[in-house]
Amino acid sequence: MNLPSCFPTPYPDEALYSIFCRYHVRSGNATDNATLHQLFDQKRSLHTTVLSPFPMRFASHWPDSFDGFSRDSILMNHTAYPFYRVFHFCSNDTRSSYAADRFFMAMYNNCCTESKKLRYCPKCAQAQWQNLGASYWQILPQINGYEICPLHNEPIRETCISHRDIRYNFFPASNVLGKPEPADDDVHIQNVQENRNDFLQMALDIRFLYQYSYYGFNLGAKMQKALQFDLLLRHHNWVRTVLTDPVIYECCGQYGLEALEAIVHDPYQLISQIRYVNVCLQLRICRAMFGDIEDFCNARI
Repeated sequence: MNLPSCFPTPYPDEALYSIFCRYHVRSGNATDNATLHQLFDQKRSLHTTVLSPFPMRFASHWPDSFDGFSRDSILMNHTAYPFYRVFHFCSNDTRSSYAADRFFMAMYNNCCTESKKLRYCPKCAQAQWQNLGASYWQILPQINGYEICPLHNEPIRETCISHRDIRYNFFPASNVLGKPEPADDDVHIQNVQENRNDFLQMALDIRFLYQYSYYGFNLGAKMQKALQFDLLLRHHNWVRTVLTDPVIYECCGQYGLEALEAIVHDPYQLISQIRYVNVCLQLRICRAMFGDIEDFCNARI
């Protein structure tokens, strides 16, 4: 079986899909299908690799490590796993087990944006062109809720390429973006600009949790423990937050008016339910309950 040759060295925060795209360019293969068979010995869908390592299980002929990095290092440094495991921890074998496959598919479904399109920060892409001579797809802009780049205070842009488009096709960022200039504002960008502070704080939280994550840390478990020690911030008007934040209200309200009233006065009930909602909403609820995410994660409980 053919082993990956001339495999590119991953860039910081580069999505696994982007690494595969650059490998396709280096391979010199005439078709996308040829590269897919070279990587996986069969035709495998690539769309989950924007955030997840799901197809990596099918790369059984790869060595455990090559060119100075391994499949495990790809998982930890080039997927959304460090961020996602803060909410949902998986202790199974991350490469072969059926449970891990389900976990990584759930990771993709929970973390991807509603539009399911490739996204980028224009200023990050420009910096990549200046420093590397090429651009690449980053992980953080693909995560739901990451609408502003904290490094450049720049709204994240969407391309016209959907996750459906990339299932069996390679779209290297350098080919798609060229030497990008900031796009004209659209409705989404205007919404981000109007709510810049909220979106910026959410992006900072996502970036912090992605970098902060370590083995065994679970945000939901810490929230439960914090409630046991009565650390719900009293200066936060929790009742008003639930009733005025439209996203949190919708989450709580789906259980009915009686359940909503119970959740307002008993946050334990909400904590027990948020494991079933997307990570972006979990993050908003955690901030509403306990204030600054970084301070809360660093607090000793």
